[in-house]
Amino acid sequence: MLDILNNEKGPFQVLFGDDASADPNIVFPIVLAVFAVLIILAFRIILNDKGRSEMTEEELEEDRKRFDNRMQKSAEFEGREYRPELARAAESAEIAEANRRYGSKPEKPEKSA
Repeated sequence: MLDILNNEKGPFQVLFGDDASADPNIVFPIVLAVFAVLIILAFRIILNDKGRSEMTEEELEEDRKRFDNRMQKSAEFEGREYRPELARAAESAEIAEANRRYGSKPEKPEKSA
């Protein structure tokens, strides 16, 4: 790496050949634009990602199905039994902890007359 940086031709000519040019006035704005696009995409992904405490009941059911299938296969591979009711208890504890930690109020069940 040090040879590439200290070469008299320059790092771009060493890596890409003698015909390569690396005009900083062209390369630098392109690199900044690509970096900005990647940062924007990363923030969009982060903001759209929901935790279990933020999911609706339908989203939780879909997540549980995917989780249960994966955990069932993993348990079969390890030669043990997977019990979904234990996973639900752990999930409820995690949701309650997330709600407590991040200030969400637990949903109160509706009272029916």
